[in-house]
Amino acid sequence: MKNFKKVHIEITNICNLKCSFCPPKNLPNATMSLDKFEKINSELSSVTKELAYHVVGDPLVVSNLNQYLDISKNHGLKVNLTTTGYNLKEEQFESLCNSAIKQINFSINSYNGNSHKKSLDEYLTPIFDFCKYALEKEVEFFINLRIWNFDEEKSAKEFNKKVFEKAYEYFDLTLDIEQFYVAKPKNIRVARKIFFNFDDYFEWPSLENEFVSDKGFCYGLDSHFGILANGTAVPCCLDKDACVNLGNVFEDGLQNILTSKRVNDIKDGFKKGIVVEELCQKCSYRTRFDK
Repeated sequence: MKNFKKVHIEITNICNLKCSFCPPKNLPNATMSLDKFEKINSELSSVTKELAYHVVGDPLVVSNLNQYLDISKNHGLKVNLTTTGYNLKEEQFESLCNSAIKQINFSINSYNGNSHKKSLDEYLTPIFDFCKYALEKEVEFFINLRIWNFDEEKSAKEFNKKVFEKAYEYFDLTLDIEQFYVAKPKNIRVARKIFFNFDDYFEWPSLENEFVSDKGFCYGLDSHFGILANGTAVPCCLDKDACVNLGNVFEDGLQNILTSKRVNDIKDGFKKGIVVEELCQKCSYRTRFDK
């Protein structure tokens, strides 16, 4: 069976924020049980070496995150975590240094996409404290402070300026915000294995979106696919509501799903530059990969 670069698996689809740039999910709240997670990790170890605990949902809302990480570690799988960091607590720091972890992404722009009782200082300080903790522990994973809010209007420029001021004050570094918008780097190093990571806003695919194209390419089912918290397999990390429902891994079996006609039709279509599924035809994000 094909080896995938990464499989996105939701341990939960619950998040503690409602970001303006993240559309609400239509599926009910769910958290994958440890037993089911153990079963699918065992199967996934034959098709990938890397997991991302995220489609939607925030893995830090799960109180026993370390048990999930240990399961992945026992199956030889490395883990990427993506979190808003909004409720990050010091007692979680040790778990977040589990040796299964390859990368932690803090979605800093989540603060700007919500209304809060917390101040920006109250939000950022625990994240920066964790960065300091990880530096002291000399961990081998990367920490990305994601600011994915570029647009032509520079609508988040003032927010970014405040974040940079606080971050670079904390890490004793300086950055000219004006030069940043001229150079538009993809990454800026903050400290050992810690980076600011930048990208544009993007539109989530939806069947309600306007038609984009039935020609093109995507890495869905090529480099990765997704498994939602209820066990539904989906072709990519942006199909949060299983519009392209490939089957349930606990009922239909992972191997049966990955060798199904629907999966093969999607893959063969992309190889030929043909976009088969309606959701994919209404996805503007995939145009980044058009050849």
